Amino acid sequence: MLYKPNMLSNLDAVLSKGYLAIDKKYDKLITSLRTAYAKGLTLDKQQTSYDDLIDGFRLGLKPFTFK
Repeated sequence: MLYKPNMLSNLDAVLSKGYLAIDKKYDKLITSLRTAYAKGLTLDKQQTSYDDLIDGFRLGLKPFTFK
């Protein structure tokens, strides 16, 4: 599963560059992003709230490349 680190690094790039605006009504996604914890380039799902939401978001970014 080589794509997982790339998906996490894309998510990091989107967030750190300020490319993302999330409406406050999506509070579970916001919580998921705030509680996300990675070991290396792997998401630690045991420590991340609503990990299924962050997985869906990362999957949605898969076709894109951010640097």
